[in-house]
Amino acid sequence: MAKIALFGGSFDPVHKAHTEMAKLALNDFDLKEIIFIAAYKPPHKEKQFANPDERLAMLRLALSGLPKMSLSLYEIEKKTVVYSYQTANYFQSIYPDDEIFLLIGGDSLLGLPSWKNIDILSSKYRFIVVNRAGVQIESNTKYLDRCLFTNGQVSNISSTDIRFMLESRDKRAADYLDENVYTYIKEHKLYEQNRK
Repeated sequence: MAKIALFGGSFDPVHKAHTEMAKLALNDFDLKEIIFIAAYKPPHKEKQFANPDERLAMLRLALSGLPKMSLSLYEIEKKTVVYSYQTANYFQSIYPDDEIFLLIGGDSLLGLPSWKNIDILSSKYRFIVVNRAGVQIESNTKYLDRCLFTNGQVSNISSTDIRFMLESRDKRAADYLDENVYTYIKEHKLYEQNRK
């Protein structure tokens, strides 16, 4: 039985911590593939700043040349809110002989109780968790028994932080973004009026 991890998010924009998370998971758990799944409308976020086509374009650039990483349009093409349990069930139907995992950061682990149908999701699927610097996970954290943890951790930089850097023309944003993604953002003048 092969292992496949699903990595969902708004990726607004995709940044180096995202791809580092995937690399850690691949290295530690002998995964056949990690599928990045951009949300059309993330359940926990009120607003997207780049449109779906722009977010997909940035993901394609960030994933170019990275082994065992692919991009799915499944949620984007639904053009509505899609919950993680629905996405996981869809991919399990596509890969019935493989074990499906969800790749998340430590901050998302702490937020799992708010996920739609989380008890159903966690009973059927396990989570691969990448610790993020500064995020404390206690021994009594819910769903911990359904988690596998990578050995390494990633920085706690967020897409929100990067959007603020880009809006304020803080050149440090380039340090957290794939070079081609940064070029795309500048060429398309993305996030220049971020007010979140």
